[in-house]
Amino acid sequence: MSYTYTTAAKVQDELRITTDFSATTNPTLDTVNSWINETSDEINQIAGRTYGETSYTETFDYNGEDILILSNAPILTVTSVLYSTAVLGTDEYSLSDTKTENTHYTVYDKEGEVEILSSNWKPSAGLKRIQVNYTAGYSTIPGPIQMLATKKVTKRVIDSLMSKDINEKKSGKSVSVGSISIVKPADYGVSQYKTLKEDISQLEQDIIGGTSLYRLPMTRERK
Repeated sequence: MSYTYTTAAKVQDELRITTDFSATTNPTLDTVNSWINETSDEINQIAGRTYGETSYTETFDYNGEDILILSNAPILTVTSVLYSTAVLGTDEYSLSDTKTENTHYTVYDKEGEVEILSSNWKPSAGLKRIQVNYTAGYSTIPGPIQMLATKKVTKRVIDSLMSKDINEKKSGKSVSVGSISIVKPADYGVSQYKTLKEDISQLEQDIIGGTSLYRLPMTRERK
């Protein structure tokens, strides 16, 4: 699955250019969009999770616990919770008994947990007894994640232009993106380029170190 945590328009704004990326610019709009997808996937790797809205299916061995901890959070929707009344390995085994939210189970979205309401549902123990189908992530990409993606793609655009300039032995001159003119950082805007790299590094550290609110879900306190 491709994730898009920013847009070409946001990269354009970060670069402070007035002409849109297109098929005739360098880099082209298709190239920038490809970099956005690659950068978004890279952020998923850095964070150890995804931030886009994604569908998941998880099957649980059941041992009598009240809480099913899902692998992904926050939960956007639980599509279905299915239960097999028969044991795995028998002809009757089938995850076809559909349970009802707030009758048989309840959902804690932020924590990524499904709690069985034992007063109405008492599952039997067994392997692969319960299946949860759900979507998790963010319907709106968190600001820090969008900012990191935008800055990383912006740096890639600048770096590609610098490389092109060097290869064509035009050191000390401006480079053009179609009708867009960007002066390479080695000649002008070094402080801005340095700040861009520092911003990227800090945002990555926040995500990896867990100081960002968008790192991992918190487990709720149980009474």
